[in-house]
Amino acid sequence: MTNSKRPFAIITGASRGIGAEYARGLARQNHDLLIVARDKARLRELSQELETAHTIHAHMCVLDLAQPNSAHQLFVRAREYRQTPDLLINNAGFGLYGEFVSHPLPKIQQMLHLHIQSVVESIRLFLPGMMEQASGTIINVASIAGMLPIPYFAEYAATKAFLISFSEALAEEVKSSGVTIQACCPGQTETDFHASAGFRPSSPIPIQTASQVVQASLAAIDKKQTVVTVGWPGKLSSFLATWVPRTILTKQTARRTRPPSMT
Repeated sequence: MTNSKRPFAIITGASRGIGAEYARGLARQNHDLLIVARDKARLRELSQELETAHTIHAHMCVLDLAQPNSAHQLFVRAREYRQTPDLLINNAGFGLYGEFVSHPLPKIQQMLHLHIQSVVESIRLFLPGMMEQASGTIINVASIAGMLPIPYFAEYAATKAFLISFSEALAEEVKSSGVTIQACCPGQTETDFHASAGFRPSSPIPIQTASQVVQASLAAIDKKQTVVTVGWPGKLSSFLATWVPRTILTKQTARRTRPPSMT
């Protein structure tokens, strides 16, 4: 373990996009980091960038959290640096676009493991230490997609709905412990997520930057806000999900996400 007195944060999916912006934002706030992803080259580049620009340690962990036992591997690795992190950000994820029946079963299983099982297992491993020290924050990066069913992104939206519900319930359980639980719910964000998923939905709502998402998320920690959206697009999406009948939302969403081959 290191003797650093700086706060210590773990960020999964940190090699790019929102995860990399979390790393940059927390480095500016003088956090030591454990950045986690599959892409070793990108992790090394980010680690060098952060350690050059800030007086912090940016440790690397090359790990595929879609694989069995990966949460335990992360827990063991993290304890090489600190007994308990001050901040755990569960950000790793990917999208699957198209008809549910067209997706290979192994890919669906990987998504379910990455978005749900690894997150739940990681929290179960790290949360007791946070509760014992009566401080800490866990951020689960969900999505406004989790606020409504989205045809042709069915599995992705459903896993994000799980993260929102789980975060809200857990926040209530631990509210007197000194630990903060947050579900960060970005809207459409300028990252390579949609390129990886193979689809960018048309939307009249402005695209957010990863920096805007991270700023909103980190600013909400002191407020102990559980469900965090970004700007007026996030508030609008939350309003629609609350007040517009889900049958209407689902049909309207399907019109925007339906594959071109089906129109």
